[in-house]
Amino acid sequence: MCQLATSNIGQIFDCAKDIIIDSIIPLLFTTAIVFFVWGVINFFIINSDEEAKRTQGKQFMIWGIVALAVMLSVWGLVNILTTTFGTNTSFVIPGVQPPR
Repeated sequence: MCQLATSNIGQIFDCAKDIIIDSIIPLLFTTAIVFFVWGVINFFIINSDEEAKRTQGKQFMIWGIVALAVMLSVWGLVNILTTTFGTNTSFVIPGVQPPR
């Protein structure tokens, strides 16, 4: 985690980057997957006989897939740009890691 005992602007940006990569991005991916799974549950299992609820479940599924596609596309674009300009070649899709 971030240690800001003697903070300068570089350490603050590094800390913000660590928070975004280690916490916020995995949370966004998890939220999109939960929306998709909730849509599947609503569409196929819970409300298989009610058309209005099926439509709502279908919308959850569609927006979950759209959110995942957009996030993966942006992540790929960032990876291409960082590789092209040689700034940071160790970019990988973040994963949830247990606390140390």
